[in-house]
Amino acid sequence: MNNPYRQYQKTSVTTASREKILLMLYEGAIRFVRRAEAAMKENKIAEKGKYISKATAILSELMATLDFRVGGDLATDLESLYVFMIDKLIEGNIENNPECLSQVEGLLNTLYVAWNDVIKNPREDGVPSPELQTEEYKSHQENHHKKEEKKDVIQGETLPSSDENSPRFRVMT
Repeated sequence: MNNPYRQYQKTSVTTASREKILLMLYEGAIRFVRRAEAAMKENKIAEKGKYISKATAILSELMATLDFRVGGDLATDLESLYVFMIDKLIEGNIENNPECLSQVEGLLNTLYVAWNDVIKNPREDGVPSPELQTEEYKSHQENHHKKEEKKDVIQGETLPSSDENSPRFRVMT
């Protein structure tokens, strides 16, 4: 029997952009880690293992999709972080330690927020996030504005003198 919810889920995944799929993978991993932690606290061993396996599978998929040629150091760092999280999930499962799962959940949440910001606020490399790095963003905008003023000087725009009493001059190019 066709489940309409499953059909909707399948359609939403197959028609989603790469960015949306990335966020969906993080959401799934976070959800499974939370469920594993809840199962661990309720001493439901099989359920805990099932959800840890699902979270691990998502992390493995995220690792498999890294493009080291394009991503460079970022891809390498993400791979190391994914390996660390998988190790923590395994450690948490073996030792029945919810703190290990909590650490992984925190890292996944941080990555989710960061990727979500990058997707919602695309910007050039090196430009801080206006939402996550407000002070750095303000500073960057001020510096960018100063650079634009210097460009105007080079292109022959009229500039104010540093001495307010002296006449304005025009830079020749």
